[in-house]
Amino acid sequence: MKLTPVTAKAAFSAVLAVVGVAAAIGGWAYGVLQENGQIGAGFLPFILGIALAALATVDVVQTLTRREPVNIAEELTGVEAEADAAAIDTVAEAPDVDSLGRTQRQRNRMLVMVIGMLFVALLLVPVLGLLLSLGLLVVAISTIVERRHILPALLVGAVAVGVIHLVFAELLGVPMPTGLIGFI
Repeated sequence: MKLTPVTAKAAFSAVLAVVGVAAAIGGWAYGVLQENGQIGAGFLPFILGIALAALATVDVVQTLTRREPVNIAEELTGVEAEADAAAIDTVAEAPDVDSLGRTQRQRNRMLVMVIGMLFVALLLVPVLGLLLSLGLLVVAISTIVERRHILPALLVGAVAVGVIHLVFAELLGVPMPTGLIGFI
């Protein structure tokens, strides 16, 4: 019996689905909730096990029902084939350019900027608090590094702060630094 790449991928995803089910069962055995209503030790393994099993099952179904892709390069003729070959040559000449058109130097500069912004955000935690500092960090990275518009960046920052507050402060009951302002 010959093992094709499609069969191997489906089998690997099926194994991941079984691992997910096992993790969910193990998490359930540890206890998903405690008697007082707080999250138990098995909550995270249970949730992640269910997510892994579901996503792996979807991958198995998609892998087995997917049609083979058509090789467009074989169907191109004339001007289309020449343009495609020229595009391939251009990419081959500039190997350090990523899919977004950024060079290695630009990516390195962006990484340094993000690390610097993270350091500034950590310095702001005692003054502004953790949530405000992280929200400003998300907005700064979105607008300065990724060059996004300010309104979507503010929306993403607000959603990030809301999710962090919901998960850690409300759901898990973790005390968070509020800073000198004491706002959030």
